[in-house]
Amino acid sequence: MSRIGVVSLLAVFLAVSPTPPTRSKAHGVAFSGTISTVDTAGKTFVVRNAAGKDTRFLWTSATKVIGGELKAGERVTLRYLDKEGKHIAMSVSVGGAMAARTPNAQTPTAPATPIVGR
Repeated sequence: MSRIGVVSLLAVFLAVSPTPPTRSKAHGVAFSGTISTVDTAGKTFVVRNAAGKDTRFLWTSATKVIGGELKAGERVTLRYLDKEGKHIAMSVSVGGAMAARTPNAQTPTAPATPIVGR
C-alpha cells in the first residue's frame, strides 16, 4: 500500500473513532436551612433543613463564607462535597442574601393584566 493510502486510512480511522466523553467538574450539592450548632475548634457546624433533618458540615481554609459569620440561628444556603465520608462545605451564604437562592422561597409575581373585551 502506498504512503498516501496508509495516511488516508489512518485519517479515516481517527475521524470515526469515538472520543472519550469529557467529565464536567463537580460543583457540589446544594443545601439550605438554619444553623443549629457551631464548633469553631473542630471547624464543624450543623444545619437543620426544612424537614427537620440535622446535617453536620466541615469547613476548611478554602471554604468561602459570604454575608456574615457562622452562628446558631442563622439561615444559610451552602454547597458541599462529600470526601472521606464527610460533608465539606465549599461555600456558605449567611443571612438575607440566601433567601433569594433558596428553592422554596416565594418569588413575587406581576399581577395579571385583565382582559378587556372589544
